[in-house]
Amino acid sequence: MTRLISPFGNHQLWTEMIHANAFARGHIHKDPRKLAQHVPLRELNDFGSGIVVQIGSSSPDDAYEAVRQLVKLGVCNINLNCGCPSRNVQMGSFGAVLMKTPQTTANIVDAMCLAARGSSCRISVKCRIGVDEHDSAEFLQRFISAIVERTRHVDESSIGIILHARKAWLQGLSPKENRTIPELNYERVYEMLRAFKTTSFIVNGGIDSVESVAKHLDTADGVMMGRKIQEDPWFLSKLDHHIYGISTEKLPRPLDVLQQYVRFADQMHNDHGSRYSVLGRPLFAFFQGRKGRALRANLTQAIAKAKTPRSTRQKSRYSAPFSEIVLETVEKANAEHMYCRSSQRETLPMATSQSSGKQMTACA
Repeated sequence: MTRLISPFGNHQLWTEMIHANAFARGHIHKDPRKLAQHVPLRELNDFGSGIVVQIGSSSPDDAYEAVRQLVKLGVCNINLNCGCPSRNVQMGSFGAVLMKTPQTTANIVDAMCLAARGSSCRISVKCRIGVDEHDSAEFLQRFISAIVERTRHVDESSIGIILHARKAWLQGLSPKENRTIPELNYERVYEMLRAFKTTSFIVNGGIDSVESVAKHLDTADGVMMGRKIQEDPWFLSKLDHHIYGISTEKLPRPLDVLQQYVRFADQMHNDHGSRYSVLGRPLFAFFQGRKGRALRANLTQAIAKAKTPRSTRQKSRYSAPFSEIVLETVEKANAEHMYCRSSQRETLPMATSQSSGKQMTACA
C-alpha cells in the first residue's frame, strides 16, 4: 500500500527480516507462493530498486547463498540486520548480538558482497549505536571499521550503514521497549558520519515529523522510518510534497489507493495464498477519526467474512471478493465522519533544494 500512496520512487520499502537459512537450506526461492509471503517482488513495478530485503544470519556461507539467490531474483538492495534484540534472534547468534563480534559480522558482510559481485546490488548493515555495556563512540567506530576494512575490495559506494540512534539492551528490555526506552543519541551517529566520510549513512530512530526529516537530511544520506509509517502511511504523501516538491494535484487520492490496494489483496490471495488477515492489516491505519474507528471494527468483520470458505460464503450475501466487501464497508460510512490522513494538510516549510536528492527509507 505504501507504494500506491507514494508512487514517485522517493522511498524504499523494507521487508521484515528473513533468516538466510530460508534460502540456503529451506530453498524458499524455489517456492513462489512461499516467497511471496515474505518478499512480494513481482507485485511491485520497481521491485528491484524499490525494496530492501533484510536478512539475518550468523554464517557467511548462508548469507552468501541468500544474497546469491536474491540477486538472481532481481533484488538490488540487501541488508544484514545487526540491530534486532529479540531473545529468539539472540539464540540464533544474529541480530544485535553480532555487534559484539565485529570480525564475524565483517566476514558475513564480505560474503554478501562477494555474492553480489558483478551485479548492481547494494549491501548494507543496519545496527544500533551500542549494545549492553558497549556504549561508546570508540566501540561503534571499531565495529564499523571492521566492516569497512574487510570489504575494501568492494566499491565504497555499494556499502551502506543504517544506524539506529539508540543502544540495545539484550537483557531486561523487550524488542518493543528497546525501540523507545534507550535514549536517542543522534550526535553519536553524526560522529560516525565525520569518521567515515566515504561511507553512506542513513539515520534511524525517533524521526516522526517533516521538520526532523529535513534536518537529518542536511547531514545524513537518508532517514529510515518504521513505526511512523506503519501507524500513518499517509505521512509518505506529506514527505513527497514537502521534501520532494510533488504538487498536491499529483498526489494519489485516498479512494484510488484504496481501490487499487484491495484489488491487489485479492490478487495476492488468489495467486499466492496470502492471508486476508495479513493483507487487511494496512487498512487499519488508512482511516482516522470517529468514523475511522467504526470502520476498523467493520473491517475486522469484512476480513473474517472474506476468510470464510467459499462454499459457506456462497450461501450468504458475502460471496463477493475481499475487495468488494471492503469497498462496500467503506461506502456505508458518512463522508463527514470519515477522512483519510492525507486530507490533513499541515503548513510546513519546503525542504531546501540540496535535500531533494536524498533517499528516504521506510520499513514494512
